[in-house]
Amino acid sequence: MLKDIVKSDQTQEEVKIINGEEVVVSRKKRRRNFSLYYLLIIVFVILAMIALSFTFLFKIDTINVKGNTLYTADQIIEVSGINIGDNLFRTNTSEVESKILSAFPYFESASVSRKLASTVNIELVEATPAVSIKYGDTKFMVVSTKGKILETGLTSPKKGTAEVYGMDMTETSVGMEYSDDDDMKKMILDEIIAQSRKLELDKITQIDITARTDIRLVYNGTIKIKLGSSQDISFKLSYVKSVINRIGEEYSGTLIYHSAESGISAIPDATEAVAETETSEETDTFNEETQEPATEEDWYNYVR
Repeated sequence: MLKDIVKSDQTQEEVKIINGEEVVVSRKKRRRNFSLYYLLIIVFVILAMIALSFTFLFKIDTINVKGNTLYTADQIIEVSGINIGDNLFRTNTSEVESKILSAFPYFESASVSRKLASTVNIELVEATPAVSIKYGDTKFMVVSTKGKILETGLTSPKKGTAEVYGMDMTETSVGMEYSDDDDMKKMILDEIIAQSRKLELDKITQIDITARTDIRLVYNGTIKIKLGSSQDISFKLSYVKSVINRIGEEYSGTLIYHSAESGISAIPDATEAVAETETSEETDTFNEETQEPATEEDWYNYVR
């Protein structure tokens, strides 16, 4: 059957003769049909590219490891589970990060990222051991500056860390954040760790938080420090820092913090026993000209 097409004078329509009858066809509708057709083609191409990306394309050929000094790159890559030839987009970066942190507690954080077209970057931040906390009867655990448990079951404090006493640990699993039965004690220890790093009081060798109202430190093994309560820890430590700068890190004796007004008493070891029986009056026993102690037998106050 022949089909004649008769164009109308309307720019958006055309008339077709089908089976002897005139049928008006909209050009706009035809354009919509073509647009849908092209859209379907584009969607198909995109889906095909995605499928190829997860199969044949983007094969991993380079794995970069940065920020590690304690372990080799090969050790980290092996634990990560990433292999050369794996598909870049099929690699679960969050899962890889968890594997690395679980296997290597001395990493504070791990970040895994993809770089087109074939590279995986593993960036690591190593943990800094800060304190060795005594728990149980004779054991010590190593905790980082960020509060992460790095080691447990040690029979003695880790070298280079401050010994911590007076805690009642409730979390002792490696890789976890340490916790104490007394939340306030944990807050106190966290603040001491943070402020001592900020003030560069990096020679604190012992921290005793047995009594929250009688916090005691030992600096450089020879300077015993009595801070009193946990109130204004940051201010007290800054005050202690200024006094240590004046008396020197090799000083052997006790520093007793009284208050911002009364200052800190410095008692040399030779006179400590005598000084404990005296009252801390605000008497200045410095030589006015040299600002040095008048005699080594006296105990004296540093007042801001």
